Amino acid sequence: MTAKLYCASCGRTDGADVNGVKTIMDQGIKWCTSCAAIERTSEGINYVSMPSPGRMYEGTENDPLNAWEDCYSKKPKKRILVKKAKAEIQRAWELWEEDKSSDLSMFIFFGWLSRHRPYFLTFHGKGDPWQTVHGWLNQYERKKRRARKNDNWSANKAI
Repeated sequence: MTAKLYCASCGRTDGADVNGVKTIMDQGIKWCTSCAAIERTSEGINYVSMPSPGRMYEGTENDPLNAWEDCYSKKPKKRILVKKAKAEIQRAWELWEEDKSSDLSMFIFFGWLSRHRPYFLTFHGKGDPWQTVHGWLNQYERKKRRARKNDNWSANKAI
């Protein structure tokens, strides 16, 4: 049985589960199709343009050293689109298993992101990345509260 591989950049695995992602094989190495800088030759052959994040690793997930090596040489190897960064950061927030009730939770999560998912913070944004991410997380929490409120209202109306 082969060991499950994971992408150090986004934390997804090569399985078919909820956290799974498609992979591409290039020069004997598996790469995450979500994170890798995939190019296509004029003959239609896909390859990974180097340097690139998205290498699939064996071993324990959430290794910060693997994440940093995977995402950076002297500068980000590839930048994530703002729209995709927002979705991935909100997904990571939802999956984050730490305490989210304190005022510092979002700041602690931002520290976790910069250490474990640095690729998510390579987006081209205006101003401070912390302020951008903080806004996205607040927006996500407001939507979640509104959805819960609407569900409760619908349930009470049905009674």
